[in-house]
Amino acid sequence: MDYCIVYLSSSKALLSNEELTAILHLSRKNNNERGITGILLYFNGSIIQALEGPKEKVKALYATICQDTRHLNVTPLYSKAIAKRSFGDWSMGYRTLSATELKDLTSLRIGKGGQPLGSKSEDSIVLRLIQLFYMTNSRN
Repeated sequence: MDYCIVYLSSSKALLSNEELTAILHLSRKNNNERGITGILLYFNGSIIQALEGPKEKVKALYATICQDTRHLNVTPLYSKAIAKRSFGDWSMGYRTLSATELKDLTSLRIGKGGQPLGSKSEDSIVLRLIQLFYMTNSRN
């Protein structure tokens, strides 16, 4: 059985597209080797990330993220065993959100086959966490 951790954090400084691309490239390589999948959403220095995979590997990666000096206020939102991965095809899905997309979460289609998150009951927790991400960042 796989394991999932979803967390919020803030970047110490706003990240450029080049910095985000470098992080994403390294994450995809490392995650592929470890059997970890997931998604990272970034908006104005705020991050929500879901990590899925073997329990010990996901927990070890999360511990590394907590120690990463580029992150502030790493806050776990969800941590439990899962029957099925939500992002099983992605070594690390990534999206920088625009203000418009952040405000209109119902149009954000990042599920498999372009279906909106929340269209299946097991995805509803992910949608609620993304909505929490919006409420946390709506002041930006």
